[in-house]
Amino acid sequence: MLDHPFWFFTHFGEVERGLSATMVTLSMLGMGATLTVRDFATTLFAWKGLAVGMAAQLLLVPAWAGLLMFALGLIPAGFGGLSAGGAVGIATGLALVAAMPGGSVSNLLTFIGNGNVALSVSLTAITTFACLFATPVVLAALVSVQVPGDFAIDTSRIMLDIGLFLIAPLLAGMVVRATTTLKQQIFFIKVMVRASLVLLAMIIIGSLGAGRLQFASYGWLGPAIVLVFCLGAVLLARLLATACGTVERDSLAIVIEVAVKNGLLALLIVTSMFPAHRLAQAGPDAQMIAAARDGCIFVVLFFSGVALATGMLTALRARKALAAR
Repeated sequence: MLDHPFWFFTHFGEVERGLSATMVTLSMLGMGATLTVRDFATTLFAWKGLAVGMAAQLLLVPAWAGLLMFALGLIPAGFGGLSAGGAVGIATGLALVAAMPGGSVSNLLTFIGNGNVALSVSLTAITTFACLFATPVVLAALVSVQVPGDFAIDTSRIMLDIGLFLIAPLLAGMVVRATTTLKQQIFFIKVMVRASLVLLAMIIIGSLGAGRLQFASYGWLGPAIVLVFCLGAVLLARLLATACGTVERDSLAIVIEVAVKNGLLALLIVTSMFPAHRLAQAGPDAQMIAAARDGCIFVVLFFSGVALATGMLTALRARKALAAR
């Protein structure tokens, strides 16, 4: 079986979920090792920034995604090179990304921009815990109306995945932080992060080799919509923070947190939303369901790149502005 040179690609669907689950687990172990209970307690005294950040993550971004999905449904099939299946995929991917909590890279970018790192860390951790309930709700509200047929979000499975592969490793990582020396913590974090990145590379290569990422289906309009979603979310978060009178260091943490999502978790959730047995079922809607899955992967990967670039530019701009004062 394994001696076949293209076994990994032809059987990628069989190993995809295991790779995704392991990748998220290792990443969360590494992130947990950077957290302490004090990180949460610190921001309770600065509750305003935390409240604004939570509102932006859990309410504003999903609403923005819903608006773009509605607009996408009004665009004629084929416009901008976006096929009907590609449109379903892009819309489903937007909903998935909108339902994700912030990623750990946002903490690093906030540090680079001299933002409120304690707020950034707390927002990442708290939204990660909140996504146990928020993610299934957002997905059920946005995705079910996009995918045809009797497709429905298995909320219990998604909650189980988040609990097992996200929250449990995060707590275990915090235990590692509390019971090891600084040198051991640094080594542990490096190993976990690098291992998760290796698995991410394997998933991307496997998706390409298995023909999952058919870029022609999205034309120029698909990437443009994802770009508008990312930049619009950043702008709306900035406007919300300004309207609420949030100080600049807190605003920066909130904006970057909104931009940089947990793409690793999103790739795991894709395997829960579209299990292999569902895709294997023959039927008139099977092609559209497969297109929705492939669109989710495309949006997650493309959005992650755009968000990283946006977050880095935002951090560097804030750092330059602070140095000029």
